[in-house]
Amino acid sequence: MKISEKTTEKSIDFGQILAGETLRKPQPCVYYLIDANNEVVYIGQTLNLRSRLLEHRIAGVNFARFRFFTCDEHDLDRLHQEALSRLKAEPAKPPRAVSTSGLLSKPLICMKHNITPLAFDRLREAFGLKPAGMFGNAKYYKPEDVDAWVRRFKGLVVSGRHVLQARPTYMAVGISARTKQIQLYTKR
Repeated sequence: MKISEKTTEKSIDFGQILAGETLRKPQPCVYYLIDANNEVVYIGQTLNLRSRLLEHRIAGVNFARFRFFTCDEHDLDRLHQEALSRLKAEPAKPPRAVSTSGLLSKPLICMKHNITPLAFDRLREAFGLKPAGMFGNAKYYKPEDVDAWVRRFKGLVVSGRHVLQARPTYMAVGISARTKQIQLYTKR
């Protein structure tokens, strides 16, 4: 679990343990020991933070700084358990970014092959075009996959309309006589 650089409230470097006014009075609290890489190495609870930190240092626990939250003594166990469960439930790692160099985006494919964006979405679903990379929410496709995908359905729509769905709503893809674009036709 990483501790944000911006969270410095009630965060004191180890050198301030002995000199710090905040730690002179014993007070119940939940505390985090943080190493030099900003990783939490220990979560604990105590009634006297100053003596507990000194015990950790003598025991050889390697931490560069710490952070604590004061609370009522009867809430110590509950807050300590919640802090431990948050540490164990680390957020899922974001998907690995893949280079989009050489890949085609939806607007580029629509422009290059004269397809309306709505028809693109339906054809992509119907003919199974899978993205090769993502950047944010935008999906990118391999040019060779797009060419094979276009060849698969273009023959079907040149002669008329290719029906994607008959019920509950009629949905077909065809070429517009006016704009010459591949587009989606629906009837309710």
